[in-house]
Amino acid sequence: MQVLDHILRFMTLGTVIVSSIAIYAALHTNNRRVGADIFLKYSDRISNLRRNLPIAAFVERDAPCNLDMTPEERRAAHEIIYSIYELYELKVHGFLPSTIWKIREPDIERTLSLPFFRQELAALEGRFTRHPRFASWLEQLRRG
Repeated sequence: MQVLDHILRFMTLGTVIVSSIAIYAALHTNNRRVGADIFLKYSDRISNLRRNLPIAAFVERDAPCNLDMTPEERRAAHEIIYSIYELYELKVHGFLPSTIWKIREPDIERTLSLPFFRQELAALEGRFTRHPRFASWLEQLRRG
């Protein structure tokens, strides 16, 4: 009788362990999926906004940028910058895994270093003073 009791206890313990592992795996997979969904939504949003900008905004040049922009183009540029800010903050606070961020980071850095976006970042500079991590990251891009 005691042997049967021990077998039942081990089976119960085994069931609890397997269940715990299954729950952990499901949560981990779900967190990765949610992070990927967030990333894809922001990527789509940024891509759609980029289509509203002139091709000249994405031309790399050494001279300062003085493009005449329509209000809609300026708004699109600002929305791109704010979308990048939001995506960056999601990464910082752990809602977006760093491995997913690394996929798009080089493109984001290149975009923000273009003269067109540097011009718009300068116009928005005071807006990010309350977000020192993002402001510091932008400063690193500027120097880099």
